[in-house]
Amino acid sequence: MLRKIPFKADTASCYRTIRCFAYDGRNKLSNYFIPSTRDKTTSTSLSSHALLLRSGTIRQSGAGIYSLLPLGLRIIEKIERIVDEEMQSIGSQKLSLPILLNPEDWKKTGRWDGAAGEFFRLKDRKESDLLLAPTHEEEITRLVASELRSPKQLPIRLYQIGRKYRDELRPRAGLLRGREFIMKDLYSFDQTVEDAFKSYEDVTGAYKRVFERIGVPFVIAEADSGNIGGSKSHEYHLVSTVGEDTLLTCSSCGYSANEELAVGRISSTAENSNVLEKSELSVTIKSHIGIKEQPLDSTFLSFRESGNAVDGVQGYAAVLTPAGRPANLLKVQTRLSKYLKSIEELDEVATLELNPLSEQTLKETSTDLVLPNLHVFLDDSIPLSSQVEPSSILTVHPPDHFRIAKEGDHCTSCDNPLSSVKAIECGHTFYLGTKYSSILDCGFRKPNGDKIYAEMGCYGIGITRLLAALAEACQDEKGIVWPEHLAPYRVCIIPTDDRNESFKKVADEAYDKLNQVFKNDIVVDDRRSGFGAKIKDAELVGYPYTLIIGQKTLTGKQMVELHERVQGKESKKTEIPLDELVDVLVRL
Repeated sequence: MLRKIPFKADTASCYRTIRCFAYDGRNKLSNYFIPSTRDKTTSTSLSSHALLLRSGTIRQSGAGIYSLLPLGLRIIEKIERIVDEEMQSIGSQKLSLPILLNPEDWKKTGRWDGAAGEFFRLKDRKESDLLLAPTHEEEITRLVASELRSPKQLPIRLYQIGRKYRDELRPRAGLLRGREFIMKDLYSFDQTVEDAFKSYEDVTGAYKRVFERIGVPFVIAEADSGNIGGSKSHEYHLVSTVGEDTLLTCSSCGYSANEELAVGRISSTAENSNVLEKSELSVTIKSHIGIKEQPLDSTFLSFRESGNAVDGVQGYAAVLTPAGRPANLLKVQTRLSKYLKSIEELDEVATLELNPLSEQTLKETSTDLVLPNLHVFLDDSIPLSSQVEPSSILTVHPPDHFRIAKEGDHCTSCDNPLSSVKAIECGHTFYLGTKYSSILDCGFRKPNGDKIYAEMGCYGIGITRLLAALAEACQDEKGIVWPEHLAPYRVCIIPTDDRNESFKKVADEAYDKLNQVFKNDIVVDDRRSGFGAKIKDAELVGYPYTLIIGQKTLTGKQMVELHERVQGKESKKTEIPLDELVDVLVRL
């Protein structure tokens, strides 16, 4: 039974189970390692993470590192089963790529230096660099490149489900932002852009089915490709108040996009101006461009080529936006990077680092030094006295949506106001084009000898992240309420008297009946513990159905009580004859 055991004063109280291990082929909790606790103290403010700990689903090993315990692993395996079925339904083949990577291909694509702080790097005994895999674009491209000879071998769709590693600066929110995590990633290789878009549509269709089968409302949003690269990208989110992403959506036409990519029309700019608006540099820029007198926010940045390149490109950027509207630095970085590559000042595989400049830094920096190396980005909502002309002093880029969109802006498609929601990103799809294949020589030759590089796409679902997001979406004050097909077990059978052999016999009989239909998805709580404690444990863990074997079960009609877990409400209780149990559960 569950007994409280003493620990040091600074250690949280927990419970242990006196086990009566006797394996008879049935799933019984007395045989399982499920260190649940009813102690509500936790170092995290995220309730879903606390519930995963209390229910014995996970345990923390270190900062951002977790063990999946038997119950948690069963849920993960059920999620993976859904993903496997949908990935294979579109012709994808499963493989397993190494976790320990050779960095040479990463150096070729520029990502070895471009995001060095995010990686776990190590050296072997020969002092050779190695990398714990954060993702596998380079590895899969090199693999396919070594085998691809003819367009007849395409399309190729390969996926894996495995562990990945990223050196998060501040691991937090449990499984939502960890340093080690399980991810499904799929990579597509096609002959033409049209074929690649067809693959993209096939995979996004499969993703929709995955999230529909998961059973929790989700949102598909347009997104930025970020460090992965590419020109087409979507994110898959579960709506949650604890989410780190902000989505802007239109309830009228269905438009949805991540805040970093969202566009919206504003009708007024009458908001407080940034203190830098009247700086000498800002005034000089306005005079060169011909901007009408109006309050604007001016964001000044320095930029440089990522890595340790001594002779790398560097300079300054200014972003002018309506007063009170922050600059979208991600869009600025993307636009500036593309421009510098188009004029061959920045290598195709290189990336840029942007650093905001403080007012004090601007005062200490000579205007004569900044202006010849300054790139100006104008938000498209700023009225101009005339068309922006090329400047001999400044590099002025075409106006665009360089502000952060926000709730209340109007949809550019239907003009209805946009609304804002917080969400947890659980999936991401990218069309990559030839970003990796051209660098890593992945392609085939035409009869005339010309090399054609494969058009690629990559598609990810965070499996452990999805587990945490589901726990966040499916919880109440009693515990987690897992969707029926994802719960560690569909039905938990609880005898009211764990010492009465007649009750145990009926529990086994009920198990055998249900197991014929719900194979390996039934468990008996045969632990020597109080009935009330078992019920609370069942609600905490989140079994969809709890079957009570009581005194009425030993009489005439063998009546059992079925408790159906309902989120935010008392469990729905129904008395049914034992003989009708299977039929009732099949209909539910």
